[in-house]
Amino acid sequence: MKNRKWNEFQKLTGKCYRYLAGAGEGGECWHKAYEVLKEIIADGRSSQPDYAAELYELDEDTGYVYDVEGWLEDYLDEIEMKEEYERILEVCDELLAMFRWEEDNASDIKFMKASALGSMGREADEAEFCRKWLRDEPDNIFAATASIYADIAVQDMEAAGRIISEYIPEGTPCTEENDIIFTAASSYYRKTGNKKEEKRMEKALDEYDKYLREFLTGGGDDEELEFMWDDEDLPFN
Repeated sequence: MKNRKWNEFQKLTGKCYRYLAGAGEGGECWHKAYEVLKEIIADGRSSQPDYAAELYELDEDTGYVYDVEGWLEDYLDEIEMKEEYERILEVCDELLAMFRWEEDNASDIKFMKASALGSMGREADEAEFCRKWLRDEPDNIFAATASIYADIAVQDMEAAGRIISEYIPEGTPCTEENDIIFTAASSYYRKTGNKKEEKRMEKALDEYDKYLREFLTGGGDDEELEFMWDDEDLPFN
């Protein structure tokens, strides 16, 4: 039964990518593949409660034949591109409940959920979700960034400003690890009319962007690059 459903999942995901390439018709294959994947997980857990407790275990257990993680990322991108916010919220909630997320990182899914809530006009729910997320994961830059956007949406500028002050103390450089919060801070200062701080954030982002361009084109100082990133953390690896 499991092999049959994996085969069905593989056929459907093949249709998904043919659809993206313009060689297939109808995007319902994405939703059908997702439903089959849920069935596979439910079947596995009916006899083995800890089956695929972490998302990566689905690929690990199947020899990386189906690229489940990669396909799920593409599925979320697809429904986000189509602005199917109700479905985004449903899928994000299901994925967050479906796996433990102790070894895998669910930040992208939580960020997408927060964004969907805001796009649906549920700003208060977005703010509540983000505040809890930040309380649970105070070191998570994605949670801090989402909270800034959510606080701006509910016009709690004081709360957004506190987060910015905590996560971007004066003198903090913009890097690969925190560029998203600099972008959120720039939006905050634009909203509050603080042009001086907005320019400071934009300058930091421009400097980081210039640094990346130099890195990608072979410019810059090798020793400085080595300091910024370990070999395993180099961007676009």
